[in-house]
Amino acid sequence: MRLANKTAIITGGGSGIGQASAEAFCREGANVVLFGRRKQKLEETAEKLGSQALVVQGDMTRSEDLDRLVQETQNKFHRIDILVNNAGLFKGAPLHEITDDQYDEMMDINMKAVFKLTQRVLPIMMEQKGGSIIHISSILGIIAVPQVATYNISKGALNQFSRSIAVEYGSYSIRSNAICPGLIETDMTAELMNDEALMQEWSKDYPIGRFGKPTDVANACLFLASNESSFITGAVLPVDGGFTAH
Repeated sequence: MRLANKTAIITGGGSGIGQASAEAFCREGANVVLFGRRKQKLEETAEKLGSQALVVQGDMTRSEDLDRLVQETQNKFHRIDILVNNAGLFKGAPLHEITDDQYDEMMDINMKAVFKLTQRVLPIMMEQKGGSIIHISSILGIIAVPQVATYNISKGALNQFSRSIAVEYGSYSIRSNAICPGLIETDMTAELMNDEALMQEWSKDYPIGRFGKPTDVANACLFLASNESSFITGAVLPVDGGFTAH
């Protein structure tokens, strides 16, 4: 098993990419800690995974909840080998209409909270002399599209944050990589994907001929979490069916 005896924290672990990653990690022998705001979703996922899963309900933007997440993980599993920063927010509006509150909300969840949780996990990984941090970013951290400027900014910053970790903590055998999904069929994108005309138009930009599934991203997470990727750090990996290739 590729992740035997390892422990992973997965934020937003109750659905979508987080849930698919938790399932993949458990199949490969890892213990997983599912963190998020929706307790029912987390518990439903944990029930499928069994004793390998721990649920910690909380809000990414609350420092006390992040402290509790790290503490409960250590109390239960005594180590943290993998951190998947998956929780995020996607909202759109014309740039000139975005309010200060809307900007702050996007940056607080997509970047500031990730920064703060990573800060708490790094000393543990440093002491262990190893770890893998995986950031679920977006192709919109590589390219930009209209109407979602704050999201573009937050994911671009996340990619650079990932690189910063890679160069600063590589000497501790801590790796940091960002995955940039294209359009993935999840709860977060469900409303958008209900627009059939829009989806038909967008599908033309995906050379592989389809949109992504959560398992497509989870498989990339599994690779980056495992020792198979031991020489890969600071990478920004599109998982996008070829969207950014043209």
